[in-house]
Amino acid sequence: MRARRGVYSLHSTRARVLCVAALCGAGLLLAACMRAAALEPAGFSAAQRGLVPGPGASEPYVVALDAGHGGFDTGANALVQELGVCEQTVDVLYALLEADPNYTPLRTRPNGEDRSIKERAQAADDGGAQLLLSIHANSDESTHQSHGFECFPTPPGRRHSEEAMRFALCIAQRMGQAGHRLRGGNGVRFAYYSGKHKQIVDSTEDRPRTQKSFGIVERPDCPAVLAEQCFLTNYSDVEQWTGEAGCARAARVYYDAICAYFGTQPLESA
Repeated sequence: MRARRGVYSLHSTRARVLCVAALCGAGLLLAACMRAAALEPAGFSAAQRGLVPGPGASEPYVVALDAGHGGFDTGANALVQELGVCEQTVDVLYALLEADPNYTPLRTRPNGEDRSIKERAQAADDGGAQLLLSIHANSDESTHQSHGFECFPTPPGRRHSEEAMRFALCIAQRMGQAGHRLRGGNGVRFAYYSGKHKQIVDSTEDRPRTQKSFGIVERPDCPAVLAEQCFLTNYSDVEQWTGEAGCARAARVYYDAICAYFGTQPLESA
């Protein structure tokens, strides 16, 4: 019996050691998960929060940049002109991505020219884009009180919608960290058209719908997000998010979000 108790005691000791090791490992894993969760936007599933590129993506990542409007289409004209904000922001973002060896940026149109949505999407597809960002600015002529940032990913139920949502969350989270107000709760919304009537819904309303959304997030064969950088009818937004300094500030937010989406380290000097 003593010999058996010795064997049992040895086995018991080994078991206790293994249990302690397992618990320590589990504790470290839990702590890592908690740290990761603290850096991710709340209110979404783990799949939506996953900052990973879509299937088939490989370096250098090709990112299509779409400056809204163009040519004679100047977009909103309020305290400043939308077209100038779009092109100036894209210029800075293009330079940031071009300086980073992990990326190959491409434009959906040259500055000063207008192209149809179909032509823009085709330019992105022809260039092998793995992600598309369309930059716009908002306006509300009825009041100067409307302000903040919102972005519109490919809607639920479409191809690339999950990846587009992940990218939209990357942008909105960093815009909030930069001090921008996030419209619609978390800054991510969906847009749908019924004829000429546009309906905006919050991202929590994620049931698939048959109505069309913005063409620039529907047509490209890659995840796509349309960003409304700020309100051109709001003095504070214009001061913070337009002009040379404001557009550069926004471009840096977009760049950091792109790096987060693809899982690369942003260049500090970029």
